[in-house]
This record gives sequence, structure tokens and C-alpha cells, in this order.
Amino acid sequence: MTSLTHTDDRTIADLDALVEETYLLWDEEWVGFSWRNYTHEHMRRVRGLSTTLADAEGADKRLVAYAATLHDVTKSYDGEILTGPDGKRVLDENGFWRNATLPPARRNSVTDIYDRLGLSGTVHHASGGQVARVLLEARGIDADLINGIETAILEHLIANPDSTLAGRCLYDADTIDANIGMPAFYRNIQISLRNQDVQYSKRGEHFPSWLEENLADFLQGYLRERIPTWIESKAQDFVPKLMTGAGKAVATARLDRLRSTVQMLIDELDDLDRARRQGAMAIVASFMARRKNPKLVAELDAVATELGSHALAGPAATLLGYLHLEVAGHA
Repeated sequence: MTSLTHTDDRTIADLDALVEETYLLWDEEWVGFSWRNYTHEHMRRVRGLSTTLADAEGADKRLVAYAATLHDVTKSYDGEILTGPDGKRVLDENGFWRNATLPPARRNSVTDIYDRLGLSGTVHHASGGQVARVLLEARGIDADLINGIETAILEHLIANPDSTLAGRCLYDADTIDANIGMPAFYRNIQISLRNQDVQYSKRGEHFPSWLEENLADFLQGYLRERIPTWIESKAQDFVPKLMTGAGKAVATARLDRLRSTVQMLIDELDDLDRARRQGAMAIVASFMARRKNPKLVAELDAVATELGSHALAGPAATLLGYLHLEVAGHA
């Protein structure tokens, strides 16, 4: 297993900044199941978790760190999911949903490479690997390492037992972050309430106003019914598809952590006013209230400040600890 050098750290920081700059070339606040600030934070969490899995599995940590940083470099080109005349989502030859190509509003070196290589219409795992190769070659990365990085990026959507170990670590981290655990719960809140925004807007109504007046009723159904069903569906649908033992162990631990968190939140429903001031529910309520292109890390800092001493002990501290642990990719 190869460790990262100081030069690698500087190069990855440079690439990280370029990736963030690239995502901000698009002005759409929401596309599909992601909002504008989601993808960069997702990439960073995937890098943290994939290198944790690489440590556990004996994969090349250096390769995995580079691949994770660039695995979604062209993700913003994936526009809305296409549907056929029958209203069903259109699939490509690999069974992936097909997306419309969404052009950026501005340009940088990544978009120049994308256009030069003629990648329009290519799913982001394939186009991302090709763009990553050009970016890494320009930074003097060894050809063998570049080959491994491109392969891992290609495999992060289509891993199988014969895939490279690095590709399987990246696939597992990417799958887990989006679907299992605290960041996925935060994402579920944002997607669920966004859907309500859209439905209420179609009726000429304002969902945030309704939610403020009916939060207790909404939370009863959301926490007692919808989220437990969502958790178990993720356990059934995604854990068996993970490609590493370390990934399955992390996913199982995250599911257990999430189940206990939901029960903790349900217990707080009996005194919701108090819980919104000083409990774990204060964090969830904050996530539900601040939904204008949010950043999870910034939200955690903001709610900790608002909670004051309650962020240091009790249910709020427990939930904040879980969130920080998983955002860092340590478990």
C-alpha cells in the first residue's frame, strides 16, 4: 500500500479546488437528486471513506485518494434523467439511467478538456476517467498510477468482484455516502422536502410555511414511518452489492447508528418544543429550515453554535458526533 507524499497532498488540494470550481460553472440549484453544493462535499466524503476502506483492505491509498478526488469531475454534465414515450426512465446498455447533457454556464480547463475529447453524452464515470487522465498527465503523475486511477474511476459505477481493489473501495465509498448513514439521512431530508416544495408550488402554496405550522405532524410520519422504511430498503438493496468486507462493515455500523438516531429523535417527539431548543431534533429542524443550496459542514458549525452548551452533551452532542464522524469518512 502506497502512502501519500507531501507533493501528493499539494496536488490533491489543487485538484480539489479545481473540481469545486468546475461544479460552480453550472447555475442550476437542483438537478435530479442533487443540489449545487452537494457534489463537492460528497466528493470529499467519498475520498475520506474510500481511503479508510483502502487502509482496511490493503489497497493503494495514494491511487484511491486521487481517484476519489476526480471520480465525479464531470458529474455536472449529467442533466435530468431522460424518460421515454411510456414515461419510464431510459436506460443505457449498462442499465444506467440516461441523462440529458447539461452544458455549463461558464468555462474552465476541465470543460475545455471535455469538449476537446468530444465527451458530450458520455456517462460521468467514463468521461471523468478520460478527463482525469489529462489533468494528471499535466501534473506529472506516473503513467502506471494514472492507468490505475482511470480504471478506478470507471469502476466506481460498475464494480464487480473482478474489479480492481481500488475500484471496489471507491465504489463502496460512493455507494455508502449517497445511500447509507448520516450524510445520506441529511440528503434524504433535502430531497424529501424539495419534492414537497415542488408539489406545493404547483398548487400555488408555500411548503415551508405549512411545515412551520405543522412540523409535529410531519415529523410523526417522517420519523416513525418513512425513514425506517427507507433505512431498511437501503439495507436490503445496497449492502449486499458492496464489494469489500470493510465496506460492508462500515455500512452495517452506519445502519445501526442511524436506527438508534431515529429512535432517539422519535423519543424527543413527546416534548418537541424542548427538543427543538436543545435536543437532537434541533439539528434535524435546522436541516429542514435551511435548505437554500446548503453545505452540510457549514450547517453543522451553525447549529452547534446555536445549541451552545447543549452541543457538548446529551442527544444533540451524540448526533453531532455521528455526523462529524461520517462526514470525515472515518466510519
